[in-house]
Amino acid sequence: MKNLLSFRFLFPRFISCLLGLSLTLIATASAVTTVKWITLSDGAWPDSVKKVIATFEAKNSDIKVQLDTYPFRQLFETIEVRMKAQDADVDLISVDVPLVASYTVRGYLAPLDEYFPTDEIANTWVKPSWQAGMYRSHFMAAPQNSSSQFLYINRKLFQEAGVTPPKALEPNKTVNYNEVSAIAKNDRWTWDQVVDAAKKLTKSADGKTSIWGFEFDQVSRLYQLQCLGESLGQPMLSPDGLKAEGYLNSDAWVKAAQWYSDLFNRWKVSPKDVTPAESPNLFASGKVALFAGGEWNAYRFKEAGVDFAVAPFPYFSGGRPVTGTGSWHVGIAKGSKHQAEAAKFVKFLTEDEQGSKIWFDSQGQLPATQVLLTAIENAEKYRSFPANAYLLGVYEARNTAVFRPVTPGYLQLEDIFFSTFEDIRNGAEPKQALTEAARRVDRFLAQFR
Repeated sequence: MKNLLSFRFLFPRFISCLLGLSLTLIATASAVTTVKWITLSDGAWPDSVKKVIATFEAKNSDIKVQLDTYPFRQLFETIEVRMKAQDADVDLISVDVPLVASYTVRGYLAPLDEYFPTDEIANTWVKPSWQAGMYRSHFMAAPQNSSSQFLYINRKLFQEAGVTPPKALEPNKTVNYNEVSAIAKNDRWTWDQVVDAAKKLTKSADGKTSIWGFEFDQVSRLYQLQCLGESLGQPMLSPDGLKAEGYLNSDAWVKAAQWYSDLFNRWKVSPKDVTPAESPNLFASGKVALFAGGEWNAYRFKEAGVDFAVAPFPYFSGGRPVTGTGSWHVGIAKGSKHQAEAAKFVKFLTEDEQGSKIWFDSQGQLPATQVLLTAIENAEKYRSFPANAYLLGVYEARNTAVFRPVTPGYLQLEDIFFSTFEDIRNGAEPKQALTEAARRVDRFLAQFR
């Protein structure tokens, strides 16, 4: 009887405790904020991102990051549809960096200023990377990684033609950052030297070319060809990004475009009938002697078995060395209801030493943070070929990199630029083509003035 009375006395307290525990668990579960991120599904990207997320969530038990992934082309379409509809179920957006201005003007992105103080921004990333994430003095998207451009050399073709190549990073030779910097400063070829060598390296017979002297990776695309006019000191748009007349059709750009035309039509050292997607295959298969391309090609060419070296990206004599840069940034959706939580993850992914290193180690693309660039500079693993190409990437990121034009009409500019330089590649008169291109760009940009 005594035990029964004790049970009757304790049972209500037990139920009360159980109820309290249940309410606590419910409250804890409801305190977890889920941040939803629209991003890429291509390649190893999702798996690499998940590694960062796992570490972030372990450190932040009150925040979960949920991925909504799409293939490259579909990603842009999805962002347009969902952001135009002001979809409140989106918190983070992967931003191809030249679209920062466009997304900002159309109200897709929320400013990150309150989460990233100005001095913090300048001290965290290399200048071209953080500047590309700015629009009208507001920080709109944080750099997730960057990119660089090199000149690849087919050593076998040079040797067979008896042509001396530029000083470069070569197989079976280790170098440190200071040695790479010296090559970039003192031994960088000019475009005139490239053409001179390309003429000697091009092999043709019976009207057919078996070996091409030179080729661009991204033929006719703004990302890579921007360096031509910029090397001659001329941006393609006005500083506010709203005018092409007098810039894209300036004397400097006409000179650059004429040189580009001559590669295909006068000197005939580059092929006309190759798309950007096909271009790297020519070098990988030993049919191009000199190839201007991104750092991502280094391991690709090694796997293809090419006997190659890596040299600094060329420039115009009398001008300055300029390399293309820029890659993916991440921004917060303007309609997000969880901006503070989203910002916490953005900082971990892009700025935090641990988070950004997990991303770089997994994905391998050239980083944008000063800390990681310095780590590459000092690491023994980046002294051997072809990993030491990253050392060249570090130098270019800090000294020659130029981001793409910051303009709300970037996609239209990019399309017009590509079609114009395709016409020039196929024989159109450069000055006339650029004058018409500038008019077309300005007609579109008029709506933003």
